Amino acid sequence: GVQRTRMVELGENGVEAVLLAIVSRGHALIAELLRLSDRVPAAFNPSHDPRYAAVLFDLKYLKSPELHEERIEASSELLAIDDEFREKFSHLLKRFFLLFDGIVKYYQDLLQYLDDLQEGAYIQSTLDIVLENEGGRQLFVEALVLHGILLLLLEHRLKAELRERLLVAYFRIEGSFDIPNFDPICTLCRAVPSASSMTFTVATFAPFFQSSAPCVPSTMISVNKPEELFSRFPIPKNIITAVICRVQNDDLYNQIRHYPNPEHRGTALSAQAACLYILLYHMPHVLHSDGNTMREIVDKFFKDCWVIPIYTGFTVDLSVAWDKFKAAKSSLSATIAPASVRDIVHRHASNVKSLFSDLSSYLSEGVLTEDYVLNYAQMIVSCIRNCNVTLRWLLLHHITASRKLHDLVVSLGESQSVNQDTLLSLLLDTSRLEFGLKQAYANLLEGKEMRWQQCRMQAAERMQELSDFFSGCQVLSRKLKDENLQRWFLQMAAQVRSLDFKVSLKAGQKVQHMIAALYEVEKFHQIDGSLQTKQYLSDTRAQLQEMRQILNVQETTLATVSVVSDAAYAWGLIRTYTDKIHSCLKVDPFTVLKLQSLFLKMRSVMDIPLLRISQSGSGHLYSVSEYYSSELVAYVQTILDIIPSIQSMQVRMFTLLNDVTKQAQHFHNLPGRLEKESLRDIAQLDERQILAKTTHQIAIFSQGIMTMSRTFTGVIELDPRQLLEDGIRKHLMKELATALQTIFVFETGLAVEFEEKLQEAQAFLLTQKRSMEYFQDYVHIHGLQLWQEEFTRLINHSAEQECNHFLKRGIQDWDNSYQSTAIPIPLFPISNKDPSKSCTFMGRLVYQLLQLTDPSQSMYLAPMSGWFDAGGQELIGLHTFVILQESIGTSGMMGIDHMLSFNIANNLQQSLAGLHKQVDSSALTAKLQVWASALTPTSAIPPGGLSLYREIEGSIVWETWLKTMAHIGQLQLLRCLISSHLRAAAKVESSLVSCALDGMNKAFLSEIESLSKNHTSEDVEQLTKTCRLIGDLSKDLQTCGLHDPLGSIYITTTPPEHFALLIFLITIYQLPRYIQDKHLGTLTSRLKKAALDFCPLVVGLATLFQQFHSAHAGLYIQYLGQYVRSHVESIPMPSNDIPRKGPDSQSEVRKTVIWILSLMRYLKMPPDMMETCLPPIMLDTITS
Repeated sequence: GVQRTRMVELGENGVEAVLLAIVSRGHALIAELLRLSDRVPAAFNPSHDPRYAAVLFDLKYLKSPELHEERIEASSELLAIDDEFREKFSHLLKRFFLLFDGIVKYYQDLLQYLDDLQEGAYIQSTLDIVLENEGGRQLFVEALVLHGILLLLLEHRLKAELRERLLVAYFRIEGSFDIPNFDPICTLCRAVPSASSMTFTVATFAPFFQSSAPCVPSTMISVNKPEELFSRFPIPKNIITAVICRVQNDDLYNQIRHYPNPEHRGTALSAQAACLYILLYHMPHVLHSDGNTMREIVDKFFKDCWVIPIYTGFTVDLSVAWDKFKAAKSSLSATIAPASVRDIVHRHASNVKSLFSDLSSYLSEGVLTEDYVLNYAQMIVSCIRNCNVTLRWLLLHHITASRKLHDLVVSLGESQSVNQDTLLSLLLDTSRLEFGLKQAYANLLEGKEMRWQQCRMQAAERMQELSDFFSGCQVLSRKLKDENLQRWFLQMAAQVRSLDFKVSLKAGQKVQHMIAALYEVEKFHQIDGSLQTKQYLSDTRAQLQEMRQILNVQETTLATVSVVSDAAYAWGLIRTYTDKIHSCLKVDPFTVLKLQSLFLKMRSVMDIPLLRISQSGSGHLYSVSEYYSSELVAYVQTILDIIPSIQSMQVRMFTLLNDVTKQAQHFHNLPGRLEKESLRDIAQLDERQILAKTTHQIAIFSQGIMTMSRTFTGVIELDPRQLLEDGIRKHLMKELATALQTIFVFETGLAVEFEEKLQEAQAFLLTQKRSMEYFQDYVHIHGLQLWQEEFTRLINHSAEQECNHFLKRGIQDWDNSYQSTAIPIPLFPISNKDPSKSCTFMGRLVYQLLQLTDPSQSMYLAPMSGWFDAGGQELIGLHTFVILQESIGTSGMMGIDHMLSFNIANNLQQSLAGLHKQVDSSALTAKLQVWASALTPTSAIPPGGLSLYREIEGSIVWETWLKTMAHIGQLQLLRCLISSHLRAAAKVESSLVSCALDGMNKAFLSEIESLSKNHTSEDVEQLTKTCRLIGDLSKDLQTCGLHDPLGSIYITTTPPEHFALLIFLITIYQLPRYIQDKHLGTLTSRLKKAALDFCPLVVGLATLFQQFHSAHAGLYIQYLGQYVRSHVESIPMPSNDIPRKGPDSQSEVRKTVIWILSLMRYLKMPPDMMETCLPPIMLDTITS
């Protein structure tokens, strides 16, 4: 309600509305800056990843971009790297540029607002009026401060060298420097000149600071020459002066009322202190030479602190930041003097013991009730305030950047038994008290009116009863009648009933008078001697006092608790206490109960960024809240992952699970028939007893996790069942990934080793699967479903990782849909000894499969559906795919198929690029035109006959291109066998699903065919919907093998000119290398290993033709038919029309016909297509 009212007020004031929009945009920019700074790829740091170092430049590139571009264009290797870089990082560079541009526009809009304000563009609004208004003053200061925070965080999180590389890379991708705000963005990203004396240590603070800096968290900001950075984006001096004066003298956020103790003044004004720290960089002369102003600032804001938070989780050490500024350094020296530090540390450390005592009394079981809170709320709030002030100072100053100051703070604290463990305990107990107080006080607020009405009714009843007593009609102890007292108590009852809760101030005053009157009437002699009457009066006073206390229950108390318990300052350093939390939990597992309140306390990290954004109604609310929420959830998950009471159970559980796995390996399947004497041996009672004990322990551990349901309820949506399941999934994923990564390491490269590795993987996976199935009922999870989901996710993630090699813009691991933060898939480094250079086991598996089916080392026999070596030994066959299916399952087969598809598409692109490169050369283009004219029409024998073919056979060497074609054919044959195996397995194991998918596929194709014949708008819309459904259906069809790899379209492009003729020339270049093997019914190499395998090569050419219109394949076959007829024509024919022996021409004719028939079979062309290029009688004669 307060926030909504504030939003209405801001909306009514145009000046404040503009400021609010600027401030909310500043918070959104900071969230984007933090988000992107965590996702900077290693490629932009050449020392970590030198691959792209040659195409990364700083702003010196802008002086002579032509020279750099010429150097890149002169090298084909650099061009390839540059293209890959552009494809891979263009989308990320766009976001970084938008961030830089957003910061510059923020500054420009802020300046524009200031100019409009000074020029009177806003009616009845001037700088003084805005600063006089409370809301306007806050927003005005925040707008200026957020600009400074953006500059500091940009320099802190994205170093200048990195910013320059990012900016220049974006400009190169855009291809133009004609970009709005080009110069200001370059100014923003330009490096600050380094100072020779600038180090992180406080080197010039006298000998006291001449020491190495301690380990500080990454959220401690240290920026070189921040005043120079601020001078690039100046703010008018008169405005900065006025704002600093206001911040210096006013209570900007009305915080002092929440901290009545003068010793807490520094904490109350900490937000203003951070504002002053930022604003003073716009006026560096004050830091350097204005000693009076700096002493006044330090005395008010930094008298007892030098480590201050400036934004959510980010801190600054003034002993470092102000070391270069003479006046600031001199003013601060009194604060950081050893004597002053000792006094401050002693004051805070000595409070810790008494604070623990107070916390212990409040947190005792049954103490923190609503009645207790009603009576002692202010005392509890005071305790919480003291705890938070002490915690704030000690936590912040334990991370000071000065070694001497750090050692002094730590040693003095430890002398009073205050260390990190003590601070963590104090933090947890304080969080618990805050949580308990907020709950009890919220309940009081909710039932405030009802409880007040009940107290009023009971007090009135007491007065009425006393009035009846003094009427003489009701006897308590002895008969007594007093008409005056009767009337007085009757009037008192009426006055109590007349009290109005809604008029709280007046009601409170009346209640106070009634309590005083009851004390006075108790002194009358008629009452003084009656214990029962005095008891009634005492009860009535108690009810009235409770009514008075209820009226004092206000939301302002909760507001005070929220203010003093704010822990946004600790967000950057609380992560350093993760190990301490772990240790505490080991000592006392019940500490887990305190984590609930700690997580709630840390939620205050979201308050500052989201408050202004929600007030402005900005569209950035979701993205900003999503970032901070995800950070908070990640921290919570980190804590939960290391809770020993969970972790030890999970580790122990999976240790036992491994025992279950080992035991399950020794069990025999129960035969259908067995002899009575062998029953004991088959039962394996001893082994099963061990298994039963292990399973029982697993059930106990899972039950222990399930009992934590109440612990985490209300903190975050984290179901203990889900917690258990995530733990099992995480360990299972680690086990699967590690085992498969270890198993699929091929040393010899032989087919026997390949099958042995598959069988080893099959045994491991089957055992894991059986174990999950066995113990799923004992831990109340769906074990088989869990196992299948995680194994499928591992396969798909590995396949996608391998497919990145074929993409210019690979999918980063954080963008991978199969990767998970909660249940991560382990990543393994690439071994230098691994010839495949694959990052996953799937890559090595496919690499080994391709090595065994290499067209230059093996022969594919279609009738046998397998590959054989020169000695006739089968390398890969149907049996191999059976083992492959049994080991890695359908998901593994689909993963291999997915990788093969990407490989095919990549090779097709490379082969077409090679053809285009050849055709684009002027010499070959002219020859192709001449040869095309000579071979036209294809129905006639070309002039010159065979002499023309001999002339063009060896014109170009096509070895590399033919290897690519054969490789494509090899990949296609593998896909065909995988599809065939999946189809057969689906019909046997899932016949209903297979038939349903097949029927649906045919129905959709029929629907598309009928709709494509019509052209009405309704038919077109229906056709679009049907095509979308087919896209969803295609994945299921491929899973069941109901697709044709040879008919797939992998790329969409245009063929080079004279495409069919070019492939024909390549064919007649390759044909002489083969001979016909009548025993095998195919073409083989003359010298066994001198040529590529025939079948993969033809399949590769068929795949290439399949990517284009069928006319190209038809023309190619016409050229081959013309080639056959030319050879037949060259053979002298006797009178009986039987060809005489002509071994060379006849062999060439037969080989060409086998080539044509094979190609037509793989392209699924109609048989009568052959008759268009060869007469039937000639074809019959040749084939016979």
